[in-house]
Order: sequence, then C-alpha cells, then structure tokens
Amino acid sequence: MLKLFPIFIGWRSFTSGSDSNLVSFISFLSISGLALGTALLILVMSVMNGFEREMESTILGSVPHVQIFKEDGVNNISALTQLLESDPNVRATTPFSKVDGMLTSNGRALPVELLGIGAPQSKDFIGGFLSSELLSSFKERENSFLLAKGVADKLFVETGDRVVLLAPQAKTFDHDEFAPKIISFRVGGIFNTHTPLDQKLVLGPLKAVTQIAGLKDPQGIQIKLNNVFDARETGFRLIRALPSGYLLSDWVQTHGNIYHAIKMSRKMILLLVFFILAIAVFNVVSMLMMVVIDKRSVISVLKTQGATNFEIALIFMTQGLLIGLVGSFLGAIIGILGALNAPVVVNKLESLLGFNFLESEVYPIDYLPSQLVWSDVFLVILVAVALNLIVTIYPSLQAAKIKPANELRYE
Repeated sequence: MLKLFPIFIGWRSFTSGSDSNLVSFISFLSISGLALGTALLILVMSVMNGFEREMESTILGSVPHVQIFKEDGVNNISALTQLLESDPNVRATTPFSKVDGMLTSNGRALPVELLGIGAPQSKDFIGGFLSSELLSSFKERENSFLLAKGVADKLFVETGDRVVLLAPQAKTFDHDEFAPKIISFRVGGIFNTHTPLDQKLVLGPLKAVTQIAGLKDPQGIQIKLNNVFDARETGFRLIRALPSGYLLSDWVQTHGNIYHAIKMSRKMILLLVFFILAIAVFNVVSMLMMVVIDKRSVISVLKTQGATNFEIALIFMTQGLLIGLVGSFLGAIIGILGALNAPVVVNKLESLLGFNFLESEVYPIDYLPSQLVWSDVFLVILVAVALNLIVTIYPSLQAAKIKPANELRYE
C-alpha cells in the first residue's frame, strides 16, 4: 500500500522553499517561465482561432463564395437564379456586373474594381457591410457610387466629392484601339469592410455598372453557400447543370491563399510557442537537480529511517508536479485574461499611438481578433503538466540513488 508521507514531504518542500536563496530564486524562475509559456500559448491559440473565425465570417462574408458568369452577359437571370437556388448548399444569389478601371481625383489615380450590385438583394453579400443610410441612398440614386474607405483615404476624397473613372470599352468601328470610357460621378458614401477589399472596391448600381461594362444584361450571378468549404464541389455541380458558355470562379481561387496562409501561420506560431513552453518546462530539471543537491543530507536521513528509493523519488515527483500545476494554472489565468482583453488593449494602444498595428493592405483584416476556446485551454494545461511531470523523472531517480553512508560520513 502506498504511503502518503512522500506526498506530504513533497508538499512541505514545495511550500516551505529552500534554505538556499539561489535554489528559491531558480524555483521562482521555473514557475514564472512555465506560467509565461502557458499564457503565451493560450493567447496565441486564441488569436489564431480569431483569425480563422474572421476568415469565415468577415473575409468570406465580404466576397461571393461562387460566381457563375458569361463574358457577354446573362439574359435569363430569373431562370438561372431559380436553378441555382434549387441546390441544397446554395443560401442566396444576386446578379452582378464588374469592371476594372482607374479612379482619379485631384491629380491622384488608383486602380479599382467597380462592382455593380442590386441593393435589395445584396444584404447577404457586400451589401451586408453597408449601413441602412447608405443602402437607402444607394436605392434612391441611380448614379450613386460608394467608395471603400481605403480607396477614399488614398484619393483624399469624402462623401459629395467628384471623382472620375476611366474604364475600358470595346473597340470602336473607326479605330482598332480600345478607347476608355470616362465617367464622372459624385461619391455617394464611404463604407468599410476591414478587409483587403477596402483598398480597391467601388460599389455602383447594377444597371449603371452593366452599361459601363458595355453589356445589356448583368455579367453573372454571385452565390453564397451554407458550407463555404464545399465551394469547389458545389461550383462544379452547378456549372455541370448549366448550358455551355458559362464560367466559374470561387473563393478558393480568389482568397484561398489567405486561408492557407492563416492555417500555415497557425501551425508555425504554435510550434514556436510550444518550444518556448518546453524550454520553460526543462528549467524545472535544473531547479530540481539543485534541490536534490541541497537536500542530500535530508534524503540520507529519510533513507536511514526506512524510506525506499521509490518513496524518495515520489517526494521529488510530487514537488515537480506541484510546480507544474501552479505554473500552468497561473499561466492559464493570465492567458485567459489576455485572450479576452487582447482586442480591447490593442485598440487602446492604436488610439494612443495614432497608428494601426494591422493594415488591410498587408493583413487579411485591419483589427486583432481573439476567440477563446476552452478545449484549447484544457489541452494547454494538460500538456504543460504532463511535460513537467515527465522531466521530473530524471532528478527524482537521481535523488533515489543517493547513498546515506556517503552523505552522512562526515556529519
């Protein structure tokens, strides 16, 4: 039957500390390092979970999951919409037209993507990022064009300012060259998606953009799916049900690189932080070895009183386990608080310093997301405690090998 006195002695050794200031200091550093590694791992996992959540809700919420289109336009929109919406994975559809052009104002020029949407049908699409005021003005004014915030900032324009769009058009009968269309309009409003679309997108009424594109009918249909990660299979299934001449694109083609970059970054960063945690755990080895050296005479006395090698090893394993529990739980508390408050802290720092840490020109979103997943917290604690327990085996075995005769010879 296992005796409890080794666990009790391990507990007393952990709570009372050591007579050596150096050993006590190293013990404090070991617990602090373990807590810091645990907190950092929880915080990083929460931020990466936040990026994955925003990838699905915000980034993929601002772009169509699938697009079905024709270069010369689609003249049977209602029949095509009915056919597409019969698929069980299709959540919503809306017609669109798109033109790539150059937007100029006050001597500044910027390449943009002019997207024509039907405002009433766009709520599930890019229209979901427009305020009710912008949507109402968009419906009322046929020539109302809305600029993304990044475009407006780069051109230094505001609502009501006049801008000029240079858009390509088909060859004329008199010339073999492409003559650009020049469209002047006032900015009807400014919207913000907090994604890379803010750096290039201009929204216009579907009918007006279709005319600018030189078409009689909308270019195609944008599709939102219930399962966004089934976009490729759903797109192929839809295109096979349509007559020849239709083309297909999906979010994997347009934004798949962002998704894979987030996945790869998550793996690399988690691996890096895991090594930081592992280094912190291995500091416990050096601390326990110093405790063993510091307590050699005590170990020898316990052996002369009948303590077995297993019981001596259990004393130090108990002490190591307690260090792991205290360090990991303390780190978990810090990590949880950090994960819950990281977006607020970053926003405060951005306001205080006057610049953004994340820019949509470089990153997929311009704010720091965070999503705390409790299963991740429990997993990190379990891994930290398990690693800590494993590394205590060696110093515990070394303590068990101490011979009382050699240590007490000169006592």
